[in-house]
Parts: sequence; structure tokens; C-alpha cells
Amino acid sequence: MTTEFLMKVDIIFKDDKKDKRIVGGANSKYPIEDLSWLNFIDKDVMIKTKSGDFLFTVKKIDIFTSISGLLNIGLTLYDNTNFNHLNIGDKVYKIT
Repeated sequence: MTTEFLMKVDIIFKDDKKDKRIVGGANSKYPIEDLSWLNFIDKDVMIKTKSGDFLFTVKKIDIFTSISGLLNIGLTLYDNTNFNHLNIGDKVYKIT
């Protein structure tokens, strides 16, 4: 399995009644003009935490620019019992 750093987790939405979501700034190596690298809906991402590495399947991807013009990514994840292990600062990797 080959991985590619995608983002660091900056915000976690842990509301049990809503989807499980994380948000972070995209790695600056990714182009803003061509977003084809964001084509991984229904595929797994690996999140490296202090507790270990966990796989999550991406349900939805939202993108938006920050005030500085950088790209932020919101990932909605399918429900997974490991979601409670996530913390701010964890690193998200795209599986290629």
C-alpha cells in the first residue's frame, strides 16, 4: 500500500447525530487549478494517530479556499468505531 500525505486534521466534528467529519488544509504540493487528485470518494484514507493508523472510507469531499487562498478539505467519513481515536493534528494520507 502506497500513501501520500493529504492534510493535517484541524477540525473534528464528533456529533453523533450528524456525519463524521474532519477538516484540514491541503498539502501545498497539490494544485488548486486541477482538482482531479480529489477523486477518492468511496475509497479509503489512512489517518495516523497517537493510538495507531486507522482506515476510513470517504463518503463526501468538500473543498473551500481559506482567506489566504489556500485549499481546505472537508472529508465526511462513513461511520467507524475508530472515529473516537481522532485528534487535532493527526495526519491524513491518501492511498494510491
